[in-house]
Amino acid sequence: KLAQLGSSSLSISEKTKNPPPVKTLEDFINEPLPESPAHRLEIRLVRSSPESKEFKSTFNAALEVYQRYQTTIHNDPLEKVSEKQFRRFLVNSPLKIRLVNVTSPEMNRTFETSWALFAKYQMAIHNEEPDECDQSSFTNFLVNSPLKPSKPSDGPSQGYGSFHQQYWLDGRLLAVGVVDILPRCVSSVYFFYDPEFHFLTLGTYGSLREIAFCRTLHHSAPSLQYYYMGFYIHSCPKMRYKGAFSPSFLLCPEVYSWHPLESCLPLLERTKYCRFHPDPKARDPDRVVGLGDVSVLFLNKAMAYSTFRTLNPANQHQEEVTKYASLVGNKLSRRMLLILMF
Repeated sequence: KLAQLGSSSLSISEKTKNPPPVKTLEDFINEPLPESPAHRLEIRLVRSSPESKEFKSTFNAALEVYQRYQTTIHNDPLEKVSEKQFRRFLVNSPLKIRLVNVTSPEMNRTFETSWALFAKYQMAIHNEEPDECDQSSFTNFLVNSPLKPSKPSDGPSQGYGSFHQQYWLDGRLLAVGVVDILPRCVSSVYFFYDPEFHFLTLGTYGSLREIAFCRTLHHSAPSLQYYYMGFYIHSCPKMRYKGAFSPSFLLCPEVYSWHPLESCLPLLERTKYCRFHPDPKARDPDRVVGLGDVSVLFLNKAMAYSTFRTLNPANQHQEEVTKYASLVGNKLSRRMLLILMF
């Protein structure tokens, strides 16, 4: 039979040893059609809110398919699946999500509402006093950003910078996710919500929305491919939800290499602080070997730290420079300037 099929036991064995690569979901969806397919499936993304011209022109067809589906699959009576019910269920969503740049007029217009929600959350969830979550604290923590907004041609349409992703439910601000959109990742800075809706597990929902947002941005900016969830404190129950997303990785605090969460959890069960890299001799490849090349600013003049020590032998700030260099690494210690005084 193998000979008739043009195969041999050897070729079959080779195919078994070298199976074809596993296809991703995108591979299956985007598989090219043959030259003359019997049927052609077309998928259109049509904006329903606010209603686009394409949505209006195809509305009756969509309503008809919905009614046939509900009455056939779910045995709903026809009078239950009216146009009004269809619009309320699948068209006019009560949840609106707005992405607001922290430097935009929209941020100014919604500032009072956002701050009031922040204060309500901090006092209810984190037991803060009113003076600990006043407008000044909110501004310094979640509005003022060191990131300069930019819109490069090869970046996402929103550009890079700091944003508030606002969740509005029936015109009421329900939650806010504060994110930084960066060239390689979406970084989740903070998430706060109305404590009255605590039962909705909005922290998890917000993370899922931000993951979906990151995947959407990746299509227009391929280098943007990671979602950073911030710190993971294993002993903090409020942070345990972060470990539910897979695959997840934790950063080794000494070597600055990424490791699967599954391999880190047993270590964190034994001690609060641990090194994740399995090789005890491994070191940070971007560590600063010598302080002499660290860039500093002294008397409004940029110079190497070695030059500064020559000019100011009495006060060399060595402890400060050493700590700074260990935090920013070799590359950034040359690109950024550490301001030093007499």
